[in-house]
Amino acid sequence: MSTLRNLLRILSPRERRQILWLLPLLILTALLQVLGIASVTPFLAIVADPDAVQRHSLLLRIYDAGGFQDTHGFLIALGVLMFAFIVASNALSAFATWAMLRFSWMRSHTVALRIFRHYLARPYVFFLERHSADLGKNLLSEVGQVVAGTVVPTMKAVAGSIATLAILALLFFLDPLLSLVTALVMGGSYGALFLAIRRSQRRMGQIRLAANQRRYETLSETFGGIKEVKLLGREQDMVRRFRAPSHDFATTTALNAVVAQLPRFALEAVAFGGIVLMVLYLLSKEQPVETLVPVIGLYAFAGYRLMPSLQQIFHGLTSVRFNAAALEHLIADLPSGGEAPALPTSGEPLRFEGSIRLRAVTFRYPTAETPIFRDLDLEIDTCTSVAFVGETGSGKSTLVDLVLGLLRPDCGALEVDGVPVTDDNLRRWQQNLGYVPQTIFLTDDSIARNIAFGLPDEEIDMEAVRRAARAACIDRFIEQELPQGYGSAVGERGVRLSGGQRQRIGIARALYHDPQVLVFDEATNALDSGTEEAVLEAIAGLARTRTLITVAHRLSTVREADRIHLLSAGRVIASGTYDELLASNEEFRVLATKSRQA
Repeated sequence: MSTLRNLLRILSPRERRQILWLLPLLILTALLQVLGIASVTPFLAIVADPDAVQRHSLLLRIYDAGGFQDTHGFLIALGVLMFAFIVASNALSAFATWAMLRFSWMRSHTVALRIFRHYLARPYVFFLERHSADLGKNLLSEVGQVVAGTVVPTMKAVAGSIATLAILALLFFLDPLLSLVTALVMGGSYGALFLAIRRSQRRMGQIRLAANQRRYETLSETFGGIKEVKLLGREQDMVRRFRAPSHDFATTTALNAVVAQLPRFALEAVAFGGIVLMVLYLLSKEQPVETLVPVIGLYAFAGYRLMPSLQQIFHGLTSVRFNAAALEHLIADLPSGGEAPALPTSGEPLRFEGSIRLRAVTFRYPTAETPIFRDLDLEIDTCTSVAFVGETGSGKSTLVDLVLGLLRPDCGALEVDGVPVTDDNLRRWQQNLGYVPQTIFLTDDSIARNIAFGLPDEEIDMEAVRRAARAACIDRFIEQELPQGYGSAVGERGVRLSGGQRQRIGIARALYHDPQVLVFDEATNALDSGTEEAVLEAIAGLARTRTLITVAHRLSTVREADRIHLLSAGRVIASGTYDELLASNEEFRVLATKSRQA
């Protein structure tokens, strides 16, 4: 029941209502199946004894109303009618199956979309704590697994249960004792088997989930670091890492499929034996043969209809049990109520004419024991160039992420012109920002689409693309050396470009929207000295109309900054111009010496 409750939790209120609309269709299908089974009795009764028409008042009324002249013609008409009824019943069953499967498999789309939206609505720190392969696995594998392993089998089990109850009700009406024995033997066999395997099914489901996660992580890390894998000759190690979880995944999946299907063969033998025992039971009552044929035919046809329904119920129960772990894993990543939160929308950029201030900011990563910053106070004036320097681990990148609004202070606030940046105006503040990281992410697409990252073709301003490329000093390379110019593909992760070219594409991307604030997080590290000098000259030209924030290890890149803040262990220990710090601070002099030697 807890699994079924979880199953309802991944559905939206609208999807739950759609299930209610399916139930009348399933009930109608079950009733038609029962009527089809019931129609077998009069047909076989006439086949065994044509004179039965005269003895049964209902058959006689139908015979007279149809104007039949002999029982042979009546038998043919009754057979055609029964066949047409069964065909209609099967057609309705096929339609009901189509409706169930369409509803079920469309959930692989809607649930994946809701989870994807939910991921994108989560704060940046969420992605620092989760492996990207796990998120991709949930969307591309586990959602499909949950739909195929819980939603579809549950719907089929519900349909099977309705059909089973309807058929057993018919049999009970005809012979209560025989129907009770049938229900106990066949239903009891499936029930006892399910109780015997239910714990192992759940355990296998947990093994499958863990193995699938390890598979995705291994593949993601292997292909993400393929250069190092090839260089260090780690191919066999990666194959070895992949082999064990892949084997566990295949083994548990296969075993679950076997467990779900094997009982059918044993129960078919039980059903056949049951028909033989039923014949012996009826013969022991010394009933005439002509009365046995319709009853035996009825029970044989009922068994033919009953077996698939019972198998659907059993398969549904075992499959839901096996996939309970995957369902619980998805539930943890879904918002309550099944509906994904609205994604932030853009508005007018937040007014920025005075300063950016971090006021009494304290911040700690969720997995860290101690804060990175305690009561940090820092102010950056508009249209100035500011740099953060310090040893690795001093907090430079974290400080920049706080300014960008990607990380939110535990205490204190980020203020722009005295206005605190909150969830309500965060996107408006970020519209003022251009960001260039140390490692540039490029999609396997054209240069123009990478510069105007994420925009549909009809919204790309090619003049802005060219202007940004000129400012990043990569326009000449694109226009003169690439045969397709801005339409040239860069390859996966920009593999067709050099490191410096990828970095300059990233700078052009940051400049595309003509932002008021440019943030460079060690953005020129991959550039050669000549290109770096050209880019820095272009950036310096922007400084008169923009606020520049730079994180740097190479201090030569921040020599011209208006103000440099030296960080150590999450504190600003000194501030000033390059020359002022070089003259007054020993730690800065050490950094400058290391930078020159590098």
